[in-house]
Amino acid sequence: MSDRRVLGFCWLLFTLFLAAVLADGVEFVLRVPLGETGLVKKTILGGLALHQAIGAGIALAVALFAWNHKEAFGFCLETVQETRKVVWPNKQETQDHTVVVIVTSVIIALMLWGFDQVFKRLFSIILNLGT
Repeated sequence: MSDRRVLGFCWLLFTLFLAAVLADGVEFVLRVPLGETGLVKKTILGGLALHQAIGAGIALAVALFAWNHKEAFGFCLETVQETRKVVWPNKQETQDHTVVVIVTSVIIALMLWGFDQVFKRLFSIILNLGT
């Protein structure tokens, strides 16, 4: 897959993510002055809510502006090219590191459980002294 195709796919995902985030933000901004008047959830464009359409429009405008901006496009293209140079771990290394993370998490969880038990006993002793 060429670098430009990878970049185009990533750009599409970025635009969709930005549209979803902006739709929530636009809904919040519209809800403050409009309240529960029903205009916030009004559907247009075949079932698309007003705030979703506004968020998608803003996301598309930002994505098109950045896509046409030579410096942003060049930076993203360089990023895709750099990720091709990364040496990714093989399956065995990934499994080994996963085991290390799981064992470390279990050890820390047991330590926290132990501290919790010690403090629980200490506080029950301290609180029962007053009675």
